[in-house]
Amino acid sequence: MELKLSELKSKEGKFVSIDERTSLDTISFHKDELEVADQLIVTGGATFTSEEGIINVSIDFTTTVIEHCRRCLEPIETRIDRHEEIEFRPDMEAEVESEGDLSIYRYESGSGTIDLLPYIIRFLKLDLEPYPLCKDDCEGLCPNCGANLNEEEDHSCETDEEGEAKDPRMEKLAELL
Repeated sequence: MELKLSELKSKEGKFVSIDERTSLDTISFHKDELEVADQLIVTGGATFTSEEGIINVSIDFTTTVIEHCRRCLEPIETRIDRHEEIEFRPDMEAEVESEGDLSIYRYESGSGTIDLLPYIIRFLKLDLEPYPLCKDDCEGLCPNCGANLNEEEDHSCETDEEGEAKDPRMEKLAELL
């Protein structure tokens, strides 16, 4: 998902369209590896102005990411549809600035391409919940046996005298002790 600077410069001031699809397996988010269920679809375009070497990119992107509920661990499909306006400036000192809804980044004027994928992934992460829940009143998992309390309305698990869950695999061993 690269912008070719030579193509942009040859079409100075003209809108160069972007229409790409790519498959991502996972994205890292808060120490988790989240599965990306759909292709990442990116549409939009870019223009180059020679006076300052500025590249303006206007893109829409969409995909589906599978997160997991922090209480019951059930998968949650999160559909992401996002529009971004990005400006790339050559060899500026600061890496990231912003002016309203516009994100401003630096690019090396001597490089031949700008890879948009790292920027798109950064923007995708802004739409993800840091603490996703399958529903607001999710009951989570039983602390004793690990059963999903959303699926078992009147859940009760057998516990020993100390309140620990009884493991049927350990019954014979418990008899010996």
